[in-house]
Amino acid sequence: MKLIINNHDWGPISSLSIAAIQLYCAENNHQFHLNEEEQMVEVKSSLHGKKVWLSVTTPNGSINNQIDENVTGILTDYGIDVSKRSDTGKIRNGDLFIELVSSKAKGASRTISVGYNERLNSINVKKNLSVYKDELHFKGYYLLSDNHSIPHLRCSISCEDEEFLLKEAPAILTQCILKTLLGNQKPSLLDLNILHLLQTKSNQTGPVDPITVDKKKASKDIQMDDKTYEEMKMRKANRKVRESQEKKPYAEIYFDYNVIPNRKTERYSIKADFFIKNTGNVDLTNPKICFRVDPPDKIEIGGQILPPEMSEIFSIQGQNGAQGWKYMGKDWLEKAFSTGEYWIESIQETFIPPGETLAVEGLQFTVENLEEQESSTIIGFVLFEDQELQLSSNNKIKITF
Repeated sequence: MKLIINNHDWGPISSLSIAAIQLYCAENNHQFHLNEEEQMVEVKSSLHGKKVWLSVTTPNGSINNQIDENVTGILTDYGIDVSKRSDTGKIRNGDLFIELVSSKAKGASRTISVGYNERLNSINVKKNLSVYKDELHFKGYYLLSDNHSIPHLRCSISCEDEEFLLKEAPAILTQCILKTLLGNQKPSLLDLNILHLLQTKSNQTGPVDPITVDKKKASKDIQMDDKTYEEMKMRKANRKVRESQEKKPYAEIYFDYNVIPNRKTERYSIKADFFIKNTGNVDLTNPKICFRVDPPDKIEIGGQILPPEMSEIFSIQGQNGAQGWKYMGKDWLEKAFSTGEYWIESIQETFIPPGETLAVEGLQFTVENLEEQESSTIIGFVLFEDQELQLSSNNKIKITF
């Protein structure tokens, strides 16, 4: 019996090993095919047959094709179908559309930011790019418009060094593609084609195992039937569901602030930053933040937070699109005066990977002078609707008169 892994010939195997190979494929979501007529077992990774569209745009068009060819050559070994994309029309079929967009940087600095559309689940490629941390600064994520019917990922690199781009861009694109296609699935050696790289000698020849003499008969006796194989895959899927249920979202939330009294106006200014640190084991997405002030008629909020109707015009515009924070709802001010709650949200799609921290910087609260023995308080709350999680800040701002 001959074994073929990801289209590479690994030579003869014992028929008794077929059951173990089937088990491995069922447990790791790999493709398995037994061809008794040709006495061949084919194993392919879960990446085999995936369709990827690739577009490369750099200031120097002469290196675009080189990067295209390098990426295509790498991915073809995984059984991934790669097609070059040059027009701007809508893509309606496939598993991923990935772009490399490069611009000239000023000086020696190199940066990368990653954009994705709403058809792509939140993706954390920062860890994969950490090998470049000394050479390539990761600036963050941004949301792309939904122009295509499939997941869309864009790597935006600002770099003056064309040699670095030509050398490293194929590896960066490949890592982002593999990470996106595999999603939350933990890759195996077969998924990443590492088994083939570790193979010391293919098509080995030597004495034939006596067990394979009656190979056709043995394979029929040992191999699993389709029902058993599907049951194994189902058990594997159920185990993944249980593992995902064990993942817990959580965060530490706190203020960092200074109180500055104004003796002339008898008012207090509070300059604050508000931090959200993801201390759980899953990504936290799109936080909605509430600052609850008491008494509401004596405390005003300021800083770089925009009214919703002005957020598109006056937000910070950059390579990552619109950035910053805005108040929630057209009647946000009336609600704040009546309830003491100021609700804000990010202008762009936001998520916080485990271990990372998101900050609302430059907040300013103004507290009017109150009667003696009275106090004013400011408390922060964060709501993550996608994770059904609401948390309050570890500390609060309190002034007693």
